[in-house]
Amino acid sequence: MQTVFVYGTLLQKLNNYYYIQNSVYKIEQGKVKGFLYNTGPYPAIVVDANGMDVVGEWIQVDDAAMSVLDWLEQYEQPGLVNEYERVWVEDAEGKKEGWIYTYSHLQAERYPLIPSGSWREHLLSSGGGQR
Repeated sequence: MQTVFVYGTLLQKLNNYYYIQNSVYKIEQGKVKGFLYNTGPYPAIVVDANGMDVVGEWIQVDDAAMSVLDWLEQYEQPGLVNEYERVWVEDAEGKKEGWIYTYSHLQAERYPLIPSGSWREHLLSSGGGQR
């Protein structure tokens, strides 16, 4: 069993959740400190202890789901050129911890910040609805 923090298209009822829905055992609301950016079709987070609260869900998935998540997030392994890096992170309230897929500051700097820290809220406010 693995714990992963999701904050974008993998949230329940959003467009990529179906990739993992049969592997999810538990979902809890959570927040991670960082900055959330709008890359267009999906968000990217930069984990930063001095950042805002980025809203998401802590999901518990079976080990096999990690390879699906790695594929979806274009993460191959440490040291390679990955779109996202997979790193260990703690919940903003310190009660949970697990994996998160994150951008670097350099990758994210060309994208607009999502001030609310919430991809769902961003979709609703931009007229995108529940994708």
